[in-house]
Order: sequence, then C-alpha cells, then structure tokens
Amino acid sequence: MRVALFNVAFYVLTFLTAMAAWPVAHFGAGDALRALMAWWTRRVRGLVRLILRGRIEVLGRERLPAGGPHLLVAKHQSELDAVMMFSLFPQFGAVVMQELERYPFVGALLRGLDYIAVAVDQGPQGRTAQVVAGAQRVLGQGRPLLIYPEGTLMALGARERYRSGVWRIYSATGATVTPVAMSVGAIWPRREWRKRVGRTGAVEFLDPIPPGLPEADFMALIEDRIEAATMRLIRAHADGDDLAAAEARFAAADAAFRSRIAATAAAPAMGDPA
Repeated sequence: MRVALFNVAFYVLTFLTAMAAWPVAHFGAGDALRALMAWWTRRVRGLVRLILRGRIEVLGRERLPAGGPHLLVAKHQSELDAVMMFSLFPQFGAVVMQELERYPFVGALLRGLDYIAVAVDQGPQGRTAQVVAGAQRVLGQGRPLLIYPEGTLMALGARERYRSGVWRIYSATGATVTPVAMSVGAIWPRREWRKRVGRTGAVEFLDPIPPGLPEADFMALIEDRIEAATMRLIRAHADGDDLAAAEARFAAADAAFRSRIAATAAAPAMGDPA
C-alpha cells in the first residue's frame, strides 16, 4: 500500500513540476529552473521519508573540494541517485543526448539547465570532442560536472566496464575527481515500480583523485574505488534476496575486473619486445 501511494504521489508531483518548469525553461530563466528542480528533489526526498519510511544518508561531505570546479564520477543504480545528486548540486552540468532537444518540452528543459548536449551520430571521436569542450565550459563556469562512467543504470552489485570518456575529460581539464558510491538502489531499485519500505540508502563521497594519472592507472583506480565502496554500502543497507543477488553479481563482475587488470599488466608496453 505504501509503495502504491508513493508511486502515485511521485508521478503526480513530477507531472505538476514539469508543467510549472515548461514556461520557466521556455523563457530561459536558468536560475529559476534550477531552483524549481531543486524544490522537486527535496519533495521527492520527503516522499521517500514520509511514505516509504526510507532514510538517505549523505556521507563523506568533508572529502569534497573546498571550492572550485570538480568532476563527480558516480555509480548509477537508481532513479533516486539522480534525484539526490541534483538535490546536493543543483548547479551541476551533465552530458545528455543532443537528439533529446528535438522534443519541445525536453529540449527547453535541457537548454535551461545548460547541460552538455552530444550528438550520437557524430561517431566516437566527434562525441569525445563535444564532451570535452562542454566539460571545459561547465568547469570554467565554476560548476561541478556529473559523470556516470558506465553510461547506464545498474542493478545492485552489477557493473559495466567503465568508459574511457571519463579519463579524457579528466585529462583534458586537469580537474580533481570525487568518486561517488551509492546504495540508494536498496530503497528504489532501477526501473522498478516496486520500492522497498523501511530501508536506508546512502550517497558517499570518496577520497578525491588528483589530476595527472595515466589512463590505465586512473581507470583501474576509479572503478575499483567506486565499486568496492558501493558494495560495502549495499551490504550495510540491503538484505534477503536483494543482497544475495547483489553478492552474486558483484562476485562475477569483480572476477572479470581482476582478470582484465592482470591481463593489462602482463601485456608488453608499446615498443617493448614481445
């Protein structure tokens, strides 16, 4: 009953917020649009607390840079983590498909939020150039940039190989990276109508990664750090079948990751004798 009530309340709230956001976005009031979206995220968090009896912890705030632009490289396991990140960083930039701008309301919303629009039909090199240019613009404005390195929502314990675009942004901008672990999927599993009542979830900011690491070292470090911390949070906040399934997914994915790292380390460097 609580889950059904939450879902109805969430979609009604979201619809009404979208209707209010359209004229704000259409007339280009970016600050007002971000304020409205931040208000919506606070209301969603309130619904989680009041209806689902869920609790969301925010850990490691002290690890965030004291000031200036930075990259937030985060696990993406639930629609709720996007809500949380916008709630905490309403000014952040993000990468979206340029094709979404063709939709009347969505296009105005994305332009109003000043996100980085990337054309999927430009090919890998073209997309990389667009993302790097957009990242330099966002960071140059003093805003953080949120990146989901797997590029998709993941079930608890699951992971995809991290995409190298995150390193290209890190390398080109010289920005500090804050890895972000998540367990909010213990409350709201990805793409599920069924939520979990009485659960705790967390967003945890991990130790920052300074600029200057080579690609292989950076990619291995960021994936290992985020995934290990995320699984630690999942073990603290999930239980029953959810936890058992997460453990199985994590074991399989981590074995593949360790094998890949070992193979990379054993491969001869460019120019070395085979």
